[in-house]
Amino acid sequence: MKKFTGVVWGLLILYFAGCTPGTVYKQPPPSFTALSEWPHYYQKNFEMLRSMLSEALISLESPSMAVNFTVNMLYAPPDTLFIQAEGPFGIDVGKFFIGRQRFIIYNQFNNTFITGSLDDKFTSTFLETHLTLREIKNAFTGYAPLPSGLQLVDEQHGIFSALVDGKKYRYQVNPTSGYLENLEIISDNQVIFREEFKNYTSIEKIIIPRLIRLTLPQKKEMVAIYHKNIKINSKIDPNYYTIVIGTKVKQLFISN
Repeated sequence: MKKFTGVVWGLLILYFAGCTPGTVYKQPPPSFTALSEWPHYYQKNFEMLRSMLSEALISLESPSMAVNFTVNMLYAPPDTLFIQAEGPFGIDVGKFFIGRQRFIIYNQFNNTFITGSLDDKFTSTFLETHLTLREIKNAFTGYAPLPSGLQLVDEQHGIFSALVDGKKYRYQVNPTSGYLENLEIISDNQVIFREEFKNYTSIEKIIIPRLIRLTLPQKKEMVAIYHKNIKINSKIDPNYYTIVIGTKVKQLFISN
């Protein structure tokens, strides 16, 4: 899977970097002077995000499945993510609602839904992966939360690091552009989580990566998000992310 994933990832980077003919997405310059200021700059950038609409292509690989599908995504404040997945011929096949503490997954194809707490490690994962819905929610906006105690440890290579609950969080920032390129979480000298960020663009003065890939190396799982269209800070109708559950829909799980 590793070789296949690398080839697909490279081709998609080239494709989305070019986007459509006649369209050029310029990478904006960073707005800080010293690399040590990056955490503050990074946090402030995403604090300006009030809403985000996107059409995106999702690529998922795991030992049990490999699939690509298109979604319409909405992020609404304070921390709500709504995803509507489409199958062949534009047919709606599922909806995901990920809130601050709870989630709803509605499978329209099988006429079933799951609801529960984001703290439940057995149910709050994304499809057939071990990636949590919280990780997926952050990934869709291109945001990587910064832990307290984050320090610049290698200015030449743009490495920031922090120790959280015995795990090392390693952020690599491009010293020239100022953009976060990847995040690694390391435990027992092994990378257990990796997130990559590519093809940055500025929309409404907010810098957003258009390509994000999450990998669990030990699990051989990968989810990549490729934003084709993005709208920032538009007015959002709450009815847009309302999921209506019919009386004949089968509920697979419920938590108190």
